[in-house]
Amino acid sequence: MNRLLRLALSLAVLGAPAAVASAQGAGPLAALMARAANPNGPFAKRVAPSDSVVARARAQLGTRYRYAAASPERGFDCSGLVKYVLNAVGVDLPHNAARIAREGEPVKADTSSLRPGDLLMFGRGHSNKISHVGIYVGEGKMIHASVSKRRVIETTIPKPGSSLKLRTVRRVLRDSTTTLRGSE
Repeated sequence: MNRLLRLALSLAVLGAPAAVASAQGAGPLAALMARAANPNGPFAKRVAPSDSVVARARAQLGTRYRYAAASPERGFDCSGLVKYVLNAVGVDLPHNAARIAREGEPVKADTSSLRPGDLLMFGRGHSNKISHVGIYVGEGKMIHASVSKRRVIETTIPKPGSSLKLRTVRRVLRDSTTTLRGSE
């Protein structure tokens, strides 16, 4: 191994890519060593967006319900909670359940198809109007800002026959195979 290559490798191990670039000149190894780590590279350690969403939503458990609010300090309504939590992973959503229901991609409303971070859209009675939204967290559970409990809670997804009727499920988180509206 030539002396310059050994120097470049030893400096890289010590975490001095800029020193490598100046020691190596403008060669290809210097260019590679001077580049910052690729956060999306094959060996990058990263937390899945869905894990971040679930953790952020759980951090809000117990926060009071407040109509039209969207912060831990003021409180949350259902869409305010979803907007706040998803914003933490770079997904900008409207502060309105019916408008959120048009974001992302539809997902089959079946627990075998759901992923943590999917948005559960609800209506009341026989109406198809969307009036409530929650975040699926896995194992048949969701987190939402409950009007009746007056706080953010984690609960099982309402069963058929309940006053809240699951109308649609939307996936707004991007994974390795999808690019979704609302997550750009």
